[in-house]
Amino acid sequence: MRRLLPLLALLHTACAENPPPGSTSKLRGSLTIHTHHADRADWRTRYPNVYVLLGDGSRFRQPLDDQGTARFEDPTLVGAQDVTVVEVQGTGGLVLHTLLAVDEPELELPYGYNEPFSTDVETMQAHVTGKVTGASGAGTVSTQVVSEEFSGRTPTDAPSPGTFSLDVWGVTPGRVSLFASETRSSDHQVLRVGMKRDVAVGGGQTVTGQDIALDHPMDQTLGVTVTGLEPYATRVNAFLSYSEGTQELFSTGTTGTPPLSLPAIARTAPFDTTQLMVGVGAGDEDTLPAGFSEATLRVGTASPVAVTLLAPVLLSSPVLGTRDAVGTASRDGFAFRWSADPTARFVKLSFMNFARTGDTFLFWDVLAPASTTSFTPFQLPEGVAPRDTLEAGLYAIEARSLDYGDGHGVWDYIQYSLNPDPLREQRETEVQGYVMVR
Repeated sequence: MRRLLPLLALLHTACAENPPPGSTSKLRGSLTIHTHHADRADWRTRYPNVYVLLGDGSRFRQPLDDQGTARFEDPTLVGAQDVTVVEVQGTGGLVLHTLLAVDEPELELPYGYNEPFSTDVETMQAHVTGKVTGASGAGTVSTQVVSEEFSGRTPTDAPSPGTFSLDVWGVTPGRVSLFASETRSSDHQVLRVGMKRDVAVGGGQTVTGQDIALDHPMDQTLGVTVTGLEPYATRVNAFLSYSEGTQELFSTGTTGTPPLSLPAIARTAPFDTTQLMVGVGAGDEDTLPAGFSEATLRVGTASPVAVTLLAPVLLSSPVLGTRDAVGTASRDGFAFRWSADPTARFVKLSFMNFARTGDTFLFWDVLAPASTTSFTPFQLPEGVAPRDTLEAGLYAIEARSLDYGDGHGVWDYIQYSLNPDPLREQRETEVQGYVMVR
């Protein structure tokens, strides 16, 4: 059931006391929370009420203003705070996002509408044609435009064998690369690739004679070793991807018991500056108690690439069950307690109920620093939500631990949510299960 989106979780928080003498806290008397709810004019239709709470909201709570912002000013507001954004959807749906230990006086959160409408209009900048040479004949040849600013579309009329024809679309003239690959039809394995860089496009002109040589066969290997595999399985799925900017060109993969060898190409021009990433995954998120673990790393010059998986994030409360044999927990004293790999930077828990009717759903997630190991659900203040936040019934729970490398923690996760980077290194674990709350 990967992923239960948006799976969510509960949390008990309280405003922090004044920091001790010598504290380096940044938050002193003022806190401003920006969201993306107001990125569209009709946001109030989807979100009739959105509140921001500090702690459990008994003392500090504010509705979002017309700019999707909540501001708190109080001389006693000193030190790290726990922040919850409460979205009421429809007549009774609740979506809540909680961040623990916020110690920033101003924060932008990736909630609401993250992608405002673009006013830029794409037009056809060029019609590009040419030949693909060097195919082995053992697979299917395809071509694509490689660019952050342009996209390529194949015209309705199919090109003749050994040739290609692409319409290049973009907002303004510029330069693109053209990538070609030969893929074996039986198992979709890439056999050989080629690329031509720096092709000028613009003005809707026809650009001919852009031949691409499939001059990089898959005749190299990249070794991969894995540690930390024991809690999950003995076999892993591994891949090696090649990207230009944030655009993936192609990938190779294998499954087996480490050490592994991944098919690769020679790192010579025009692929000498291409970014390589290795990914390894083991286990299954539905397999209790360990779940699933994966890691994605950039490839340097060293081979083999050494991958270390995070140890599982383990929930001691509530005890998870499967869909066929759910765990049980009481509403009285309900709390989340967990342990995670000490090298993980933060933990994300998610909690979702199986509502009897469509307008009584609950989603709640919490993002916690790695030093936090528990939280307890809290009731929302009167007037913030139309109903109880923890009703009896069946809930799905997801627990994840994440590591973005040295110095990268919760705030880097927030920035990644606002500005995704598909080439970011990361390690994570995930486990999912079910609990009947009585």
